[in-house]
Amino acid sequence: MVLRHLQPSEAELLWRSMRPWAVLVGASGGGTAAAVMGAAWLPSWGAAMLAAAGAALAGVFTADAQRVISERRLARQRVNGAGPALTGRAERCVVGELNDPMALGIHPAAPHGASSPSDRLPQFVRRDCFPALLDRLRLGGLVLIVGESTAGKSRLAYEAMRAAAPQHEVFVVKPGHDLQAVAAAAANVRRCVLWFDEFDQFLGVGGLTTDLVGAMLAGTDRHVVLLASMRSKEYDRYGARQREVTDAATWRSGREVLLMAAEPLRLERLWTPAEVARARSAAADPRVARAAHGTGNRFGVAELLAAGPELVNDWRHAWQPGTHPRGAALVSAAIDCRRMGLHRPVSRDLLMELHTHYLAERGGLTLRPEPVEAAFAWATSAVQGASSLLVPQTGGYLAFDYLIDLPELASVPESSWQTLLERTSPEDSVDIGWAAVDLMRPLVALRAFDAGRRHGLADADYAHAIALGNAGRPAEAVQRLRALLEERRAAWGDDHPLTLNTWHDIARYLAEAGHPGQAIDVLVRVIGDRTRILGPGHEQTLAARSARARFASVAGDHEGAVHQFHEVLPDMEDVLGPQHLEVWLTRQDLARALGRAGRSAEALALTRSVHAALVEALGIAHPWALSSRYEEAVLTGRTGRPAEAVELLRAVLGDQQRVLGLHSRTLSTRYQLGRFLALDGHLEEGLRVLDEAIADQSRFHGPDHPRTLASCRERANVREALAERTDGS
Repeated sequence: MVLRHLQPSEAELLWRSMRPWAVLVGASGGGTAAAVMGAAWLPSWGAAMLAAAGAALAGVFTADAQRVISERRLARQRVNGAGPALTGRAERCVVGELNDPMALGIHPAAPHGASSPSDRLPQFVRRDCFPALLDRLRLGGLVLIVGESTAGKSRLAYEAMRAAAPQHEVFVVKPGHDLQAVAAAAANVRRCVLWFDEFDQFLGVGGLTTDLVGAMLAGTDRHVVLLASMRSKEYDRYGARQREVTDAATWRSGREVLLMAAEPLRLERLWTPAEVARARSAAADPRVARAAHGTGNRFGVAELLAAGPELVNDWRHAWQPGTHPRGAALVSAAIDCRRMGLHRPVSRDLLMELHTHYLAERGGLTLRPEPVEAAFAWATSAVQGASSLLVPQTGGYLAFDYLIDLPELASVPESSWQTLLERTSPEDSVDIGWAAVDLMRPLVALRAFDAGRRHGLADADYAHAIALGNAGRPAEAVQRLRALLEERRAAWGDDHPLTLNTWHDIARYLAEAGHPGQAIDVLVRVIGDRTRILGPGHEQTLAARSARARFASVAGDHEGAVHQFHEVLPDMEDVLGPQHLEVWLTRQDLARALGRAGRSAEALALTRSVHAALVEALGIAHPWALSSRYEEAVLTGRTGRPAEAVELLRAVLGDQQRVLGLHSRTLSTRYQLGRFLALDGHLEEGLRVLDEAIADQSRFHGPDHPRTLASCRERANVREALAERTDGS
């Protein structure tokens, strides 16, 4: 089962046809030039209230506004020297004359015979999708390949480019290049390929826009290909994130660029039987044959050739005392820099500063860490002559991309977030804020967007207001959003879709602040206006209907909520498809409403099916997969099995704490664990768990937050039961 993202439906095409939008830009280039684009909703958490987990970052811009921001950022970088150096001179040559494929981002393999660049490139094995890729290249336009790290995306693109366009000129575009200058240079070439490895690095502030892509492709009697590859996790953020955040400038701009491509070509990490058979017959290159014989249900041929599993094994074992613990700590710091949104090379000094936490956490001096030079030498040495854990780059080091998406990675330490925010530019802070939202760290996102707001970045005011709500301060978020709403009404009018999206965000935080009835009143108006303006089948209209059903359940009308979910789900399936992520998450909301209505058996069966789909699509450690495990545990307890619920909650809590750290979701799980421990007769332990959870809830949400107060009421009930038991004895 595959969850579908980014399908350009008729509703999406209608929405895109409404450009250009008006843009409100302050005199200083900052101010509040933004409005919200998405109705982003996450499932409610806790027994009584809707969660703030993963909400909206906003500030939608037109292509013109995004271009202005990009140009100003580039100008600041040129003047102040912040960030990577910019140049309009992307490397270029004729495709057939390329002599260093590794410069394109292709992972090397172990040497075979003479040590030459060509020898580092193993024999190419045709993948099943190769003919389809050739067809797309011959058509031209934006061609996107999506897959996990070391799935073979770059090598596939390279071989297809050589086969389909050997006489074209290729521009090798790198992060930091002046994309306006690249577009201008490419415009003078009749037949060319623009090569974008790790395409997500070109989609942020200062990156590609639809106008810029259009300029690259424009012109009669030209054949131009933008050939891009992108890790699956990065690509899916531009589809799945809509559930979690509203459309901020960077998100919306990136999504629009991705929608300019046809349906992306998905390349699986695990090879098909036909592909493996072709690899095993690769007599000209024994490395490929050996990798093919070593593949199975765990590893793909390409990742074995790139030594990915061996690198992971080396990193894990390097923590042993007297081996390479300092090197392992440096690698951990570099990995987390990329997870925190810093995708440019990390300086040696910053890695040195960051790595001390990881080293200390594992034992510090008791590990007998090696000298600094030995640590860097080990981390940058290639395993079997292939890839290395740290990849040296101009200006610093990057963690090998295979490591970034490992499912067992722990939560990024608070000290790393703080250090990075202190050492980076305001523009980088906004990127860090986005990463914090992705990793569901609302307090970090709040600090990051505050830095952008203080430096006058155009979308930071709205993003900061939304971050307040995510960080457990929904009443403040509503107050800020109402003030920003007036600016949007003045700029666009009451009926503009962006004004309605601002109302939608206000409704979310009204519900989170304990006013679901008021939130429903707002959404009823939003639904009517969106139906009139966008149509009943538009995804924003459907999102508002789904949210209204969710709030009805929060307000206590559980059967009414079930009825509303049953009405909206068929429409969502028609528009988005039955396997779309938004549809599965709405089914989870339905399951929650069923449970609250006392229909626990139905709710449990639906939750289990949702969990299976989320695990298959996103992995067992993804926060949404963890949320479905949480729901299953709570429903198990509601069916009269508190002991089983306790066991399930303990298991999911461990994974949540590893992935999310201190977060509203882990706090909700701890609250439910305390409840069911008490219901199972373990009153003292339940009281202790509730006491600890309330202390953290007060710090995270505030002492007067509805969730904190609900936990306090539950604690009072447990204390009363414990007193009665003591008196009875």
